[in-house]
Amino acid sequence: MANSNISLVNLDFDGLKDSFKTHLKAQDKFKDYDFEGSNMNVLLDLLAYNSYMNTFYLNMVGSEMFLDTAKLRDSILSHAKELNYLPRSFKSAKATVALNINSGDSTLTTLTVPKGTSFTSKIGSNAFTFSTDSNQVLLGTNGVFTTAGTEIYEGEYVNDSYTMNYAIDNQRFVLSNPTVDTDSITVTVIEDNGATTLTYAYATSLYGLNSDSKVFFLQPAEDEKYEIVFGDNVTGRKPKNDATIVADYRLSSGELPNGCFKFTIDGAISGVSNVAVTTVAAAASGSVAESDASIKFNAPRHFSTQERAVTAQDYETLLKINFPEIAAISAYGGETVSPPQYGRVYIAVDIENVTGLPDGKIREYTDFILQRAPVSIEPIFTEPEELFVDVDTIVNYNINLTDLSQSDIRTLVITAISDFNVENLSNFKKTLRYSRLSDAIDNAHPSIVSNETTVKAIKKVVPDVNLAKDYDIDFDLPLQDNLGASATATYDADVLRTIESTAFRYKGQSVQIEDNGEGTLFITEEADGESKRIEDIGTVDYATGRLLIKGLTVSSYEGSAIKFFARPKSLDIFSTKNVILKIDNADISTTINRVQI
Repeated sequence: MANSNISLVNLDFDGLKDSFKTHLKAQDKFKDYDFEGSNMNVLLDLLAYNSYMNTFYLNMVGSEMFLDTAKLRDSILSHAKELNYLPRSFKSAKATVALNINSGDSTLTTLTVPKGTSFTSKIGSNAFTFSTDSNQVLLGTNGVFTTAGTEIYEGEYVNDSYTMNYAIDNQRFVLSNPTVDTDSITVTVIEDNGATTLTYAYATSLYGLNSDSKVFFLQPAEDEKYEIVFGDNVTGRKPKNDATIVADYRLSSGELPNGCFKFTIDGAISGVSNVAVTTVAAAASGSVAESDASIKFNAPRHFSTQERAVTAQDYETLLKINFPEIAAISAYGGETVSPPQYGRVYIAVDIENVTGLPDGKIREYTDFILQRAPVSIEPIFTEPEELFVDVDTIVNYNINLTDLSQSDIRTLVITAISDFNVENLSNFKKTLRYSRLSDAIDNAHPSIVSNETTVKAIKKVVPDVNLAKDYDIDFDLPLQDNLGASATATYDADVLRTIESTAFRYKGQSVQIEDNGEGTLFITEEADGESKRIEDIGTVDYATGRLLIKGLTVSSYEGSAIKFFARPKSLDIFSTKNVILKIDNADISTTINRVQI
């Protein structure tokens, strides 16, 4: 019988049982359903248990049917496969070493460093094996062979062997190890009882393939493994029946070997044991397989790029997916730079735990993206620039609400600002929302009643000492105008200025650079509470935030750089292009006032 009072949202055991009891209240044939010791109550328990289990099962089925709600790794990988997305595998850490091989035979002119030549390195008590990924032929002089940069990868090589059997429907070739580095996979097909050996190349798309193309594809499989897929003799050649298929690949320990620096060779090279190993670059870029959250984020975006780089987001998505060491990335068209560079796309890359952008990484990224970018577009990789924010806050806290000291409150405020920086900034194309920063300071502790916060943009310049040089400093945001000092040569040092720098030595004097509110930059000297203009040194464009300094010779300066402070036109500070916006703890100033309310 129907009962409109039954709740359809109570899906736990107790809620289901209560719904059954509510339903039974509408009839008069059974009277003991609400008595815990009755037989009817036992039947209600059984119904509730059965309904609860079915509800849980259907909920799981419903969740696993969609990428957004899937919880099981295999379900997520299955949805990624439907989007033609290959989740990133373990990646081997890579190091570069120089080899000096003395054969002792002056008549020997060539020597081969074979693929799989192994080296050992340690971090603490953990030992890791590194190996070469290809044969390297060296030319020697007097029996001595040297390499300037041999790349070695963490992990040992293993192989899986299969036999093609057309009698098996839907035969699969699943790699046996989940920690495979998919970049290292090579596939060899042996046919005609060993008479024919073919090397199959990895294909990332169907473009340009025909029935004779010797290629294989990769797709995710269950248990976090990967599966090799061959063509169907229409798109890609299918191995012959009874062919032996050998998949050779490298196992990886993920990020654990990162930082390995000292390497020793494990044996002789082509029979030569006198080998000296010198480290050129420590091991880096090792990583574990892509996380579930990352797959959910990247798979739909990768599908939208269709393995080609057309829009700026395409460049960012493809590089971020394929190179896990990239911590942040920003791509923008050359038409947006000054002067415009048409036909170019600029890509700023910030690599985790690496200062700058190594030449080797630039070549690696360029080779990768050129295969996916339009022929007429030239990718240019650049190092990120940093735009810092100076935060000066006056905080009032109620001493009747806490026993904390002013020092304790100051620590909490600085921590709150640092957390705000981590959560909202420290990346490309970010905006500091002034109201949210102010709220974060107020919320640092319940006793804080208010704050008065001032923010300024900072550019840090490392000058060439004792060398006259021009400097182009671009804040790339509108600045306050008509704010500087008057046109007089001497003025009150407390007058607000749009531009001001930290002190440095110039022509034997301690000076700084300030603007006059009308677009001119001056070198000024401060004494007895007054600032005195010494000479004109450049210009400032308030609309764009660009400073041009001409012929400045710095004798010395304090700290690691000269800081240039700029008052933005808006309290919301934003970064564009290749600029990372961040707050450094050294640029946080706090004044803590005790109040009674």
